[in-house]
Amino acid sequence: MLPEPAETEYRRAISAAYFALFHAVTLRAVEVVVPVDAIRQRYERVRAFGHADVRKVALWASGAGPPPPAEESRAATARGDGQAFQVATALLRLNTERRRADYDHFARFTGAHTTPLIDDATEAVAAVTVPAFGASGGGRAFLRMLAAQLEARPPDA
Repeated sequence: MLPEPAETEYRRAISAAYFALFHAVTLRAVEVVVPVDAIRQRYERVRAFGHADVRKVALWASGAGPPPPAEESRAATARGDGQAFQVATALLRLNTERRRADYDHFARFTGAHTTPLIDDATEAVAAVTVPAFGASGGGRAFLRMLAAQLEARPPDA
């Protein structure tokens, strides 16, 4: 029998799973505000997303937080779409667990706790990276809410 991985490896796995999903979502969202052929500009703009931006939109899309009036319709559309809802709830769960893994020295992690988180991230990344996600009502609404976070700031912010 193989030895159990060190707890540090579980912490890193949770962090990596969250960042994989964070980057997948923000790369798709930037497509809403930057032309397809402007690759360099896309990568520059994607760096403007903050974790708070993604968390806020995930709260709205999951129904765990009230959206502003201007985003109520999009948030309802995202909540009603199975894939958009799955991505939003995975982002929230992974964001919380990533902060625990990275900053809570008293938190303990096991394979039984970590594996479902990695599975959530894997499924959510797969959903977001399919071209149909950005074309579907809920996926498009989710990405547009996230892109709106960028549009509220100047390009060099």
